[in-house]
Amino acid sequence: MLLGLSWGEWASIITIIVFMAGMVSLLFKYIVFGPFQEDIKDLNKNFKTLNDNLREIRISIAELDKRVDEHDRRLDRHHERIKELHYKIRGESY
Repeated sequence: MLLGLSWGEWASIITIIVFMAGMVSLLFKYIVFGPFQEDIKDLNKNFKTLNDNLREIRISIAELDKRVDEHDRRLDRHHERIKELHYKIRGESY
């Protein structure tokens, strides 16, 4: 006996408390959070799509960066050739 109650009564009280806690948990899960489940799934799907799009953008930026570097090198070569031709036309050396 504990506090005037037998062990069987304590077991019954604990069982009732656990059952009520389970019912409250289910109530919150299906009634309170239930309507948000589809919204959460949509949000997760949108985050996945956003991450995929960002990955593609990063790849595109890297490819564009390579192209810009190549164009910059070509522009430098053209600039040097123009300088050479300019000096050849004037008969000067540089």
